[in-house]
Formats: sequence, structure tokens, C-alpha cells
Amino acid sequence: MIGIAVAALLLCTESVQAQSRVVRRERNPQRVDDRRIDRPDPRRTRDVVVPVPERPRIKVVDNEVIRSFDRERFDSNRLKMADMIFSTDGYMTTAQITRVAETFDYDSNRIKFLKNAYRNCVDPYNYYMVLGTLDYSSSREKIINYVLEDKENRLLRTDLVRKVSSSDMTAIVKALKNESFDSTRAKLARMIVCGSLLTSRQIADMAKTFTYDSKRFDFLNYAYDFCADPQNYVVAANTLEFSTNRNDLMRNITRR
Repeated sequence: MIGIAVAALLLCTESVQAQSRVVRRERNPQRVDDRRIDRPDPRRTRDVVVPVPERPRIKVVDNEVIRSFDRERFDSNRLKMADMIFSTDGYMTTAQITRVAETFDYDSNRIKFLKNAYRNCVDPYNYYMVLGTLDYSSSREKIINYVLEDKENRLLRTDLVRKVSSSDMTAIVKALKNESFDSTRAKLARMIVCGSLLTSRQIADMAKTFTYDSKRFDFLNYAYDFCADPQNYVVAANTLEFSTNRNDLMRNITRR
């Protein structure tokens, strides 16, 4: 009898211990799962590589394509060729655009081509050079106004904005000096800066070509939005002869 009682007591003790172990395991049922789910393997984390999107590549046409415009007999066919090139994301340099524009027989068709080509020009700060291909001053005015009206679009096309080299700046300053009046010089200067990424020093060099301080002030006020180093714009402001104009310029910039 005593042996049976002892055996029964041992059996009950083992059962209670087993139940206790089960309860302890069930008390934190998510602990193991949490450790497995919420803690990533550090070895796998190191292997993750975030892809960097490539910058779209600008496709400049071959010079053979440029020469083909000269072989066309009619302006209408030349315009169709240009439409095909630009619609397929083809780009031209200002020099190439100038060569193509010279192949057109009439100024009206030349204007259509130059307007179409501007947004696909890889060096828009040199676009003032195409004006020499136009026969009439009214045609020239139309292209200048078109470029100025397209200013907002050019600012969005950051893939086309390029810094102006020293050699390009030398040619730009020479072109501005060749203008007889500040009124025409101002339009040409605005056309150049709205397709550029100019330094304060380069803007200052352009400003010095103006005869009158009032026109210089208007240009500097406009050119600030296209300056690559606005923290140095005091260099450009110092080209103004009168302190009142300098103060007005700095006040306008501060309020922007």
C-alpha cells in the first residue's frame, strides 16, 4: 500500500511539472516568432544594394545628318527631317543648328526650325549665334522673344544646363559689345543667361558691356535667377556705378 501511494505521488508531481513547463512556454508565444520575424539577418542586410538611376544620356546627331539637310531641295522636307530628329530625342549643338538653318531658303521656315531646335540644343547659352542666319531684324526679334518666353521650361531641363566655359564667355562678351544700343544688348544678354548656368564673375563681365547703369541694373536683377553661385553675387552688384542702384538690387534679392 505504501509503495502504491509513493508511486502515485511521484506520477502527480511529474504531471504538474510538465504542465508548468507548458504554461511557461505558452506565456510568451510570440517571443520566438518575434525574434525570427523582426530581427533580420545582418549578413543579408549587408548584401542589399540600392540601385542608383542613371542620368539620361543626350544623343547628339552625327554631322552626316547635318549634311543631309543641304541635299534636300525644299524647305518643307527639311522641316520634316528636323521634326523626326527632335521627336526621337535627337539633340544638336548650336553650331550644327546654325549650319542647318543656313540651308533654308526662306526666313519664315528658318524661324520654324530654330524654334523647334531650341529645346533640343545642348549648349543653349550659345544660341545667340543662330541669329546671324536670319535675314530680317523682325525675324531675329521673334527668336529672341521665343527664347525669353521659354525661360521656365529651360529651368526645368536641368539635364541641358551647362556651365559656360571661359572661351564661350569671351565670345559672349564680344557679341554683346558689338551691339550698338543697350536696348538690343539687354535682349541679347537675357537670351544668353536664360539658357546658362553662369557664375557671378561671368554675369559681372556681361554687365560691364552696358553703357547705362539703369540697363545694367535691370540685367543684374534678371540674371540673378540663373546664377550658379548666388552667395558671391556681390561681385556682380559691384559693377553698378551708383550706390542707390546697388542698394536696390540687394534689397530685391533679399526679398526673393
